[in-house]
Amino acid sequence: MEINKYEVFLDFNFKELTYKGNEKIYCKLAQGEKLPLDAVGLTIKSVKVDGKNVSFTHEKGRVLIDTNYVEDVVEVEFEGKVKERGLVGIYKAPYDGNYIISTQFESSHAREFIPCVDHPAYKASFKISVKVDKDLDVISNMPVERVYDAENGKKVVEFKETPRMSTYLLYLGIGKFEEIRDKLDDIDIIVATVPGKVSKGKFALDIAKRVIDFYNNYFGIKYQLPKEHLIAVPEFAFGAMENWGAITFRETALLADENSSFAQKRGVASVVAHELAHQWFGNLVTMKWWDDLWLNESFATFMSYKAVDALFPNWDFWAKFLTDETSGAMFRDSLSTTHPIETHVETPEEAEQIFDDISYGKGASILRMMEAYIGKEAFQKGIQYYLQKYKFSNATGSDFWSSLEVGSGQPVSEIVKDWITKDGYPLIQVTVEDKRIKLTQERFTLTKGTPRVYTIPITLEVNGKKSTFLMKDQSATIDIGEDVKSLKLNIDRTGFYRVMYDDVSLFFESNPNHLERWGLLDDYYNMLLAGKVEYKTYENVVRSLMSDDNYLVVDEIRGELFGLWSINTSKYTLIHEFLELQTPHWVSKKDENSRRIYGNLLRTYAYVDNKFALGLAVAFEGYDSLDSNIKEAVATAYAIAYGEEAYDELLKKYRSEKFDEEKIRLLNAMLSFREPYLVVNTLSLGLTGEIKRQDTARILPVVARNPYTRFAVWKWLETYMDYLRSIYEGTAILGRSLRGAIPYLGVSVKEVEDYFSSRKFSDIQVEIDTALEILRVLRRVA
Repeated sequence: MEINKYEVFLDFNFKELTYKGNEKIYCKLAQGEKLPLDAVGLTIKSVKVDGKNVSFTHEKGRVLIDTNYVEDVVEVEFEGKVKERGLVGIYKAPYDGNYIISTQFESSHAREFIPCVDHPAYKASFKISVKVDKDLDVISNMPVERVYDAENGKKVVEFKETPRMSTYLLYLGIGKFEEIRDKLDDIDIIVATVPGKVSKGKFALDIAKRVIDFYNNYFGIKYQLPKEHLIAVPEFAFGAMENWGAITFRETALLADENSSFAQKRGVASVVAHELAHQWFGNLVTMKWWDDLWLNESFATFMSYKAVDALFPNWDFWAKFLTDETSGAMFRDSLSTTHPIETHVETPEEAEQIFDDISYGKGASILRMMEAYIGKEAFQKGIQYYLQKYKFSNATGSDFWSSLEVGSGQPVSEIVKDWITKDGYPLIQVTVEDKRIKLTQERFTLTKGTPRVYTIPITLEVNGKKSTFLMKDQSATIDIGEDVKSLKLNIDRTGFYRVMYDDVSLFFESNPNHLERWGLLDDYYNMLLAGKVEYKTYENVVRSLMSDDNYLVVDEIRGELFGLWSINTSKYTLIHEFLELQTPHWVSKKDENSRRIYGNLLRTYAYVDNKFALGLAVAFEGYDSLDSNIKEAVATAYAIAYGEEAYDELLKKYRSEKFDEEKIRLLNAMLSFREPYLVVNTLSLGLTGEIKRQDTARILPVVARNPYTRFAVWKWLETYMDYLRSIYEGTAILGRSLRGAIPYLGVSVKEVEDYFSSRKFSDIQVEIDTALEILRVLRRVA
């Protein structure tokens, strides 16, 4: 079976949230073969072949059409509805008493929009025409070809035909939009928002233009479409979606200006670069099936950091890669519920559950490790070969690794096999005996896991001399011919493995850079959680770096100590000493990373020390004029210091804000109250629509870290679990949020574990099982 083209005409009743459709499907079928179309929630009115009605069946989301033709044009009339609650398929996205209609199809929701063969390998071109009220705007993947008047005060917007692409990349948006645009050569680059918000789109527009230019050069293939829309959707389940030529974003992932915090601007740049990388890697060349989801997401993740680092070298963006991608992936991969990067998926529904730290962060980290091993030029050459060979078609993971072999001349497939097909990763124990260094590997786990031996591309520096080698066995001995005076493994933290030193002083003698010092902290914190080192050993590592002056190291210590404090506030008190020591040093620093870390220090200090919160809360009087990097810290201090008196003021301010960036700061502050009923009141704003559906799950891991309100939060969550599941059906987003919340809630409330252990949530069960495993890890150190 081959699908060549869909011609789709849709007549929308915007007010009633319904539409009528007519589509022509140009296809080639084997003699006597039935055409199988996916169609969920749609009413099929008729099917014609060559203008004549033919019989069909429509059961369990599948339409089977009888045809005796080898080459057919199949015409389908159908009707559909726009979802009012869900966030996938075609749905209503409300804002300020109005709404737009938007779509989200990955992985298998195009079938809820039109009848189609909803499978990534069945690429086709799309010719879309939409009939709407004259005062409405319409956006799709391609530019508008023509607009003409229709009856009853309507118009028809006809779009140019797309290149061959997968169904999950199709997009349609209907409503009132504002736009700003720029041009790169013959490509129109456009930012679209709902009315009143496009002023914050200029930063993303500039980023997009520069990133497309970077990718044009890096990939050696120009961007293929005549335009690229970047669309801020007021309700959006994910961060963004790479629809070809019409990328959709959560508003906070696209909108920023000169008054935004550094974290906001950095986040926007990262997400824009990620989705634009998909325009080549995922859209131009697409995986054959969801088994290779990692191929899309890992590469887009890795390339987004490469692009932003090229644009803003002073941002130290590879440090962000370690904290945001590698660290989370290593934690997730330490659990028994992990999976290999390349994992078999039976159904698209299963694919929803592997949009996780493994498919994104671990895969990207392995790409970084392989680039470090084969060299940047060879890596780029392999990428260009891959894209050129498979453009407008589909490919597999093995095709990708083979292309890197062509580019590098090295046995990449053999080296990388362990990292792609095996779950987990190694811990390397380092022992020095006279002039010899002994390395021993074992699988690192926080709980349990099948023992494994990995092929590890080792990087090390001994007495100032760097070298690399492949460690293929459980142990290896290196004779350096002289006394070992300094030693470090995993240079620049490019390897996906942990290191335990029998004498950590040798590491400090090696003059480690900030990435390597961060890595030592991350390793020993996780070894503490795994029970491989005592708290005293971990504390000694922290104290060795307590006075460090690098933002990355300081923020890592802050995050680790806050995590321990939130598990047991009376046992883990080192954070007070650390905050008192470090916070004053960052007051006057002006660079952007320093301002961000200063805000983090202030917020954490207010959280753990009521007296400090009371002093900082005074600054709330001038909130609007504060440095945006410290606003959330001040609002948090205000909530903690003044409780009920602060609630009304924060809520009033939350309701008056137009942009989500500011709303989320205030919302996070309102989750930090010491009074449980105030936190529950805040959560319940999600039941009335005052907290967007997209954010109702996002805040669960945030509020779970509040040790003063966990019982009340748990009762709220238990009460509204079914409601939350209905909002996020088909996305697995609730599962990921619960994974971040359950462990901290369960540390304080025993019935959390009992509740989730005794129930099955088939669509998010992997995340629930993961959360329960993390809970048991945290209880061990509590």
